[in-house]
Amino acid sequence: MTALTLSQALAGRRDDPAVRLLVDTTAALRADAAFDARPEDLAAGALLADETPAGLNADALDAVMAQIDAASGLDLKARSRAAKRKWAGEIAALPSPLREAALDALDHADWQFLGFGIRRLPLRIKGGGFAELMRVEPGAGVADHDHAADELTLIVTGGYHDGHAHYGAGEVSLAQPYFVHAPKADPDEVCYLLAVTYGPARFEGVFGWIQKLVDLLPTAKAAWG
Repeated sequence: MTALTLSQALAGRRDDPAVRLLVDTTAALRADAAFDARPEDLAAGALLADETPAGLNADALDAVMAQIDAASGLDLKARSRAAKRKWAGEIAALPSPLREAALDALDHADWQFLGFGIRRLPLRIKGGGFAELMRVEPGAGVADHDHAADELTLIVTGGYHDGHAHYGAGEVSLAQPYFVHAPKADPDEVCYLLAVTYGPARFEGVFGWIQKLVDLLPTAKAAWG
């Protein structure tokens, strides 16, 4: 993936609420200045490429401090909301835009089984893209597949290798049609992913035959049908 390719994938989609969530979550992750020191960080360049510099208002500092106070209150409330949920500590520690979306989803549904060591949580985000949070146990992965349309994946915690490249926390993977990959989580940490997809996965081999015979992806009809 190149910065140009990612920019092309985002073009015309920046108003999509699912992409907006991905961008906001990426920005929250990158609040750590360490991300700014990585010149090879393609996602950051693509996301910032179209931004216009703006001056600061006289009350900018007061506004920032008010936002910090509000965020602190939101964090406390989130810990309380997450307390009775499975993986409560992990959910509460997610970047705030994604954490709030996950908690809203958990108010209406529970995690779904996607494969051994993999759970998925469809997010209640309406738009052109289908957004879901995935939790992948260390070392777990999925079989070879491609997608009928673009898939944008933000790695939130941990990392994975898709058979082509490795992606770590704060990085965005772009998978386009006919790009076959098989993501597998790193062996030392739970991997949380925010995926925004515009078409269902298409599996190869035995899983491909099973997919044709049995509807293993019920979200496909809901999201793209």
